[in-house]
Amino acid sequence: MSAFCFFRRGARCCDIISFVKPLVLTITKCESDRKVITQAAFSHGCRVSTAGSAAEALSLLKTDSPSLIFCDAELAEGGGALRVLSEAFCGSGVCIILLFPPAISQGLLRALRPWVQDFLATPVLREACAAKIRNALRMTALEHAADRAVSDLQGWLSRLESAIQDFDPFAGDRTKAHDDLVRRLIRTRPDDAGRPTHLMIGTSDGSGGLQCDLYASTPAGPKKLCAGMKIPESAVFLGIKEGDRSSYINYFDRRKGLRDFQSLFPSELLTLTGAVCNVAGFAHAGIYVVALNYGRPVTAEDVLFLKGLALPGSFLGAVAGDMREISESFLLMARALAMATDSQNDNGAHVRRMNEYARAMAERMKCSTRFVRTISYSAQLHDVGKICIHPDLLDKPLRLTSHEFDIVKKHPLMGAKILGDSSALNVARNIALTHHECWDGSGYPAGLSGEAIPIEGAIVKIADVYDALRTMHAYKASLSHDDACRFILGGGGDGLHEIRPAQFHPGALRAFGEASREFEAIYQGTR
Repeated sequence: MSAFCFFRRGARCCDIISFVKPLVLTITKCESDRKVITQAAFSHGCRVSTAGSAAEALSLLKTDSPSLIFCDAELAEGGGALRVLSEAFCGSGVCIILLFPPAISQGLLRALRPWVQDFLATPVLREACAAKIRNALRMTALEHAADRAVSDLQGWLSRLESAIQDFDPFAGDRTKAHDDLVRRLIRTRPDDAGRPTHLMIGTSDGSGGLQCDLYASTPAGPKKLCAGMKIPESAVFLGIKEGDRSSYINYFDRRKGLRDFQSLFPSELLTLTGAVCNVAGFAHAGIYVVALNYGRPVTAEDVLFLKGLALPGSFLGAVAGDMREISESFLLMARALAMATDSQNDNGAHVRRMNEYARAMAERMKCSTRFVRTISYSAQLHDVGKICIHPDLLDKPLRLTSHEFDIVKKHPLMGAKILGDSSALNVARNIALTHHECWDGSGYPAGLSGEAIPIEGAIVKIADVYDALRTMHAYKASLSHDDACRFILGGGGDGLHEIRPAQFHPGALRAFGEASREFEAIYQGTR
């Protein structure tokens, strides 16, 4: 939940970067409730701000934004105060939790419901409050991770499609390609922590030096700070050329201070960028692409995304042999999105199994090589829509009520919306939308039947049912492989799932029977 806060350009090295903790705002006049919420927030590493009214809260938050707001119903002003708070933080993902006394009228609760995401009874119990804070922070983290993964994936796809469509090996315009890369990569808003403030594109002169163009984020948009700047090919750039872990470095990775970290960079570069806090880059065919000063710690995924964004447009003709590496960056982003939305909390084992199950069935059904390859990375995105469902429902230890189940049943439509309309995600979108449809028309969300269900959705339906039967949850025990196969092929139930063979695509069902032993091996191999 931490985020980097960078100092202004030109700041001294002693102005150390700080990690900003999530802010919890409490709007109440009850001192005991305020104390309990404060203790619970501190236990989760949060900062706390308190106010006695909505007006006071807005005044306090002119320079800061909360992750979570607790608001006393008595100070909600019939919903007016909550509406003002909601509008003030519209689109920022702030969660508002209403504090209400046991004697509150149902009419007032209904009036306040549109402006809140959760409720907490007073007097506030610390454990209950801590659970609310934990769930709210977890939901925010999942939303941010999903947004970042979707944005990166869509950006990569857009860049690749554009590069391939416009590519002319006899009339390549490197300047245009560089400008396009800068526009897509460099930060355009001060609060966009997922993008760098600077981008350097340079070529080695073969004698220990680099000739570079340097771009920077400015209030008016990306700007070229200099062209053809000559700097030494220092140790940090040589590490990037070697492609080892040094291709992404945070100043704290080497257990040294920010001041010491600056010694890795040429003074000519630091004069223009100010202090460098982190770096991610790669070198290919004598050309360096280096991003500086992301608003958060950099990882290997940033290097992969940078490669995926830069290579197709700027160096498409020279990197034909590297398409496998670019494809790997696409798959990594798809995996990041699937992991961000996986509700199983099993370190991604479920989504990995879904890919392998779908591949095994598609191969048995004699599908094309391209389809087999596509479904083997698209199946993991089947439940991407669950990012929009509250974790309390997904993690509920008891059987869902009919109303709760109706909410969960919305996730296929939400998943299709998240994946968008890119042709590269057609199979994944069809899977997300139709993997709960049934051959006999008894499924959801559209009640499709027979051949109206895309084959990829029919395949993943069986895979998902098998994995659900095999996996233990708080509300049910796991089944053996043989029992799971018997239920799917012959019908039956485990007290929660009632299964009929008529629910499944006949061809997919036969393929499951043929691949059942491979399913068992896949399950055992990813436990």
